[in-house]
Amino acid sequence: MLGHGSGPPWWVVLTAGLAISLGTYVGGWRIIRTMGKGLTDIQPPQGFAAETSATAVILASSHLGFPLSTTQVCTGSILGAGLGRRLAQVRWGIAGRIAVSWLLTLPAAAAVGGVAAWVAGQGNAGVVLVAGVAVAAAVGFYALSRRRPVNPDNVNEPRVAEPAGRTLDTTV
Repeated sequence: MLGHGSGPPWWVVLTAGLAISLGTYVGGWRIIRTMGKGLTDIQPPQGFAAETSATAVILASSHLGFPLSTTQVCTGSILGAGLGRRLAQVRWGIAGRIAVSWLLTLPAAAAVGGVAAWVAGQGNAGVVLVAGVAVAAAVGFYALSRRRPVNPDNVNEPRVAEPAGRTLDTTV
């Protein structure tokens, strides 16, 4: 049990919540397209199976005290649901790109976090600089996302150009 005042400051909770919300707003539909149409074309039964299995894994892992990435669990569940559906295809090229991004994310985040912590530790000017760079990056990512927007109206449309990659036919 944590003692009084040992939790994070309110502004940290607020900032984290805003960052997560904005990230979901900017990239959420793209993630839905990649996961539900890009990896494999899942239908409602496969979506239900993927969500149920992901929930079971997350709850079991939490109960046992194991840390995990919910994104990785959900991706694995969707891949499994795609493999289990007759006549479905898993796009291994996209799955490989996701795996490479996971491998690069941890060291990249550590490097950016380390540099940001060092700059912010230089005083108030460093904190302002880190905040300014973060806002500029967020605006840049938002602008990039608007070039080819994905929204509720087009999330299920086929991609203009599918990335090259082998597929696995699961016909039995």
